Amino acid sequence: MKDTPRNGSADRLSLILGILFFPITLLASWVVVHPQEEKVILFWGKLQRLLTQPGLYWVNIWGRKVLPVSTKHQTLDLPRTVVADGNGNPIMIAAVVTYEYVDSVKVALEVEDAHDFVKTQAMAVLKQSASKYPYESQDGHSLKAEAQAIGKEMVKALQAKVDAAGTSVEAFELSDLSYAPEIAQSMLVRQQAQALVDARKIVVEGATEIVNDAIGQLSERGLELPPGDRSRLVSNLLTVICGDANVQPTFPIHSASEVDGDQFEKMLQVLENIQANTKKPS
Repeated sequence: MKDTPRNGSADRLSLILGILFFPITLLASWVVVHPQEEKVILFWGKLQRLLTQPGLYWVNIWGRKVLPVSTKHQTLDLPRTVVADGNGNPIMIAAVVTYEYVDSVKVALEVEDAHDFVKTQAMAVLKQSASKYPYESQDGHSLKAEAQAIGKEMVKALQAKVDAAGTSVEAFELSDLSYAPEIAQSMLVRQQAQALVDARKIVVEGATEIVNDAIGQLSERGLELPPGDRSRLVSNLLTVICGDANVQPTFPIHSASEVDGDQFEKMLQVLENIQANTKKPS
C-alpha cells in the first residue's frame, strides 16, 4: 500500500507553527535570490515554486527547503590522466570543460550532485574519445592535428549524457596532450628520425632542381659536355649540395692513352710536386 501525501495537513501544520512561533516565522522566512542565481523551493518534500528573479521573497520557514542553483558559466578542470590512444600507445591527456545550468529543477532534483555528475561523465567522454584516435598520424587524422574538431565531437557526446542534469555544455578543450613518460623517449627518437628523413627529401629535391638548371644553362650557352663529364658534374654537384661534412675537391686521373702528351706531362709534374712536398713517416 502506497503512502498518500496529505497536503492539507502539512499546510495546517505550517500555519499552526507559524502562528505559535510568529516572531521566528516573520524574521526567518525571508529568502534572497542573487543575480545569476535561481532557488528551488520544496515544501514538505514537494516542489512548490522556482524563484528565478533576483530579489527578496517571503516563504514560510516551516516545512520549507531551499535549494540554490547558480546559473553562471562554470569551468571544470579534468586532471591529467593516462589513456591508450587509437594505436594503443599510452598518452597523457587533460581537458577543460565549460558549461552552465539551464534547468534548475533538474539540477536540484534529478541528480545527487550536478557538479560531480558532469565531471564523471566528462572524464568518461574524454577517455572514450582519446581511444578512438591516434596521437599523431601521417594523414593528419589524429588528436594532435584535429584537437578542435575532436573537441566539438566531445561536446556533442557529453551533452547527450548531461541533459538529465539540466546542463548545457559550451566547450570541451584539450589542455594537455603528450606521450606517457615510459614511451616519450622512444617516440622522440622516432620523431627525430622522421624529421631527418623529411629534411633529406627536401634537400635532394632541391639539389636535383639545381643540377638540372645548371646543365640546362650550360647547354643554352653552347657548352655541351660529353656523357662522362656530365655524369661527373652531376655527381660532384649532388655531393657538394647534399653532403653534411666539408667536401674535398677531387681531380680525375686518366691513363696516358686517354689524354694528350702535354696534359699527361702536366699531370706527372703535379704528382711529382705532391710527392716532393709530402713528408715521409720516420
